[in-house]
Formats: sequence, C-alpha cells, structure tokens
Amino acid sequence: MSRRPLTRDQLLEVKRSISSLKKSKEILERKRDTLLQLMEDDKKRFREIKGAFLRSCTKIYSSYALARLHDGEASISLLGISIPQSKVAQRLNQAMGCKYPSFYPDENFPSPMELYDPMLFSIYIDMLIQDLAEARKVLWEYINLHVKLKALEGELHKTLLRINTMEQNLLPKLEEEKRQITFYLNEKERQERFITKSWLKKRKIIGG
Repeated sequence: MSRRPLTRDQLLEVKRSISSLKKSKEILERKRDTLLQLMEDDKKRFREIKGAFLRSCTKIYSSYALARLHDGEASISLLGISIPQSKVAQRLNQAMGCKYPSFYPDENFPSPMELYDPMLFSIYIDMLIQDLAEARKVLWEYINLHVKLKALEGELHKTLLRINTMEQNLLPKLEEEKRQITFYLNEKERQERFITKSWLKKRKIIGG
C-alpha cells in the first residue's frame, strides 16, 4: 500500500505536538523542582526528628533497665497490661499530585496515676512512663515524615521518568518527523518550481 503524501497540514500538526509536549515538559520540570524543594525541607526536619526519636529510645532503654532492676519483671509485665492500645486516626494529604496518609493517635497517653499506684512501685517506673509518653509524641511525627518522604520520592521518580521519556524518546521522534516532512515539502516545492519554469520556457519557445 502506498504511503499517503505528506502535507503542510501534517507539518503544522507535528509542530503543534512538539509545542504542546515542550510545555508539558516545562510543567513537569517545575513539578520536579518543587518536589525536590519539599523533600529537602522535609529531609532536614526528618533528620532532626530521627535524632530526637533515637535519643528518646536511649532514655527508654535506660529507664526500662532501671525499672526492671528495681521493680522486677513482673512489674514491667503488669505495666504493659495497664497501658491501653492506641487508636489511630488517618488523614489523606495531597502535594503536587502525590497522595499520602498521616496518622494520629485518637487518645492521649495515660498519666502514671492512671496506670499504677505510685506507693507500690519505685520512681523508675514513673520515669519509664514519662519517657514513653515523650517518645510517643516524636514517634508520630517520625512516622508521618517517613511516609510523606517515601510518597514524594515515588512521585519524583515517576516525574523524572516522564521527563526522560519526553527528552529521549517522544521529542526526538517528533523532531525527526518534522525534519522529514519539511525536507519532503521543500523538495516537492523545488520540483514544482522546476516543472513550472520548464513549462513556461517551452511555452515561450513555442509561442515565439
């Protein structure tokens, strides 16, 4: 089957496609830059929270060891039974087309008076509960930042893939198609001019 002749309408359509693709690429590049900025800000905060969380874990380990030493394993087990399970609420967030959840405890951490009788245990149990309550606050921010960063990294990866596909595949193909159509139309126009000149020359000779 013969190929359909190339036309100027096709050339205009290819040029419009190139222009539209370049604009889409610019939008994606701005999105990429915004995502990188968001991630940089959140990574800085994440490092701070991670450090605070690790320090809280160190304090918990120390107070746990002291409480176990002075009050015994049975007291720790009893305390574990007394602490209720946390109910977690979830909220869906969106940034730059990227959706990610945030998690929040529905209830506050119980006070020491709600968990045990201070007269029956050492001060180390109280220290342990306080350290757990402090770590709990940091823990939720740590979790939420971690979830957000993972979601942003995934969105950035998809955005970079789309930009790369445009740069390495789609735009080069369209530019090559534009070049071929332009070459074909220029050749066709040159041939038409040649034929017209030849016809006019012959007509002049015959008429003369």
